[in-house]
Amino acid sequence: MILNQTLPQGKPFFSRLGLSAGYVLHATRFLLACLLNGPRLSCAEAAGTVRTAPCHRGTLTRFLRRLPAVLRDDWLEAVFGSRLSAEPPKGTWLLILDQTYCGHNAARLDNGYSTSPRGKRPPKSPKHKKDKRNKRKKQPQSYCHCFVFGLVITPTGLRLPLWRPYYTQDYCARTGRTYCKQTELAAQLIEQLRAPQGADVVVLGDTAFDANALLATCTRRQFTFVVAMNGDRVLAEKRQTKVTDLAAGWAAPDYTPVRLTPGKGRYQAQRRAAACRGGLTRKSRTFWVHHEDLMVHNVGTARVLYSTMQEPAAGQAVKPQKVLLSNATRRSVAALVELYDLRWQIELFFKELKSFLGLARYRVSDFDSVKGWVSLCLLAFAYLEWYRAEQLRRPGQSAKEQNRWRWQRSFGLCRAVRQDVEREDLLTLVDKLRAPGGVTEVHELLRRAVQKEYRIGA
Repeated sequence: MILNQTLPQGKPFFSRLGLSAGYVLHATRFLLACLLNGPRLSCAEAAGTVRTAPCHRGTLTRFLRRLPAVLRDDWLEAVFGSRLSAEPPKGTWLLILDQTYCGHNAARLDNGYSTSPRGKRPPKSPKHKKDKRNKRKKQPQSYCHCFVFGLVITPTGLRLPLWRPYYTQDYCARTGRTYCKQTELAAQLIEQLRAPQGADVVVLGDTAFDANALLATCTRRQFTFVVAMNGDRVLAEKRQTKVTDLAAGWAAPDYTPVRLTPGKGRYQAQRRAAACRGGLTRKSRTFWVHHEDLMVHNVGTARVLYSTMQEPAAGQAVKPQKVLLSNATRRSVAALVELYDLRWQIELFFKELKSFLGLARYRVSDFDSVKGWVSLCLLAFAYLEWYRAEQLRRPGQSAKEQNRWRWQRSFGLCRAVRQDVEREDLLTLVDKLRAPGGVTEVHELLRRAVQKEYRIGA
């Protein structure tokens, strides 16, 4: 039950965007619905979130399709520009790249495409006359949207999202857009990053982002990259020799152990691990790593790390589970492994967006509305980071309270916002009920918040 029209710390947050009152109200509706009803988020839910000012769900759908430029394009500089300039000059800035998919079973999904193979599969062996999979009930073809994300983590642990929507070739031909691969979109995010002059920026990515265009952009901007290497990479001098094939000649003594412990190390502020993973219950992990400085084709001199989590045994062949590629030949092996371990933060970021903020809950067909939905979900995530930073700056807090806010992630921040909103609701209800006719007024507010087709009574 929401009777208040403002978010906690919402006025200074929206004042930096310079929006009109009407746009602020629509954005407040959507952000409140994201933070309080993320798993059940819908346009109808968001339209009735602010009880004192409900609207029709179609009004919010049109708002998503025609977002103001400041909400649609880039609002990070407007909201967090002063905080980014106040970051300490020393420290490592992380830019973690990955893509995520939002799937829907709709054949007419605008800009959607299928990632699953179709058709019958051949039998496993001649003994099987028919594949058991073909006997199953045929499921409708699933389609999805793809979004390329970049998660910026500052030296103090502030998390800021960047993103680009992926347009299919058919959609680009129909709308007159230029087609870009996902790796090219990731390269645009690297170009977009606004970091202080001379900052130590490290770009992290999985195997999908081991691409020449992306690595060349990192080199041009003098950024360090640490990516999971593509298995087809070959040496510059011996084009027939794959980089991964070199591991066949190494034994157990060639691998060095690297131990990582949650809540410890140089990058603990950027990891922001949950409280349950610290203390006496934390579990360390050990990687066995062998590194080589090689001339890699289309990359140049690079440090290649062959790693495995299975302890190499003497006299047995060692098969690396992961091969990392980096242009940081002067960094230690332990530092590179610890940096790449932070890549998992973007997977947690996706989980928070989809599980708590309703990123994939949209049911709109127009892709412009989909982009508006994603932009506002990311704005809700940025608001939580803003809210956390404001709480950290609050004077008179105990060390325990400061530490609690320092490690809060999206779920805990949503709970904190809910408590603030409920407190304001109770105060508003007390004021209204004390006035003459207050019960009738509150009842009318609650009745008007329900859509007309579902209202009971006159």
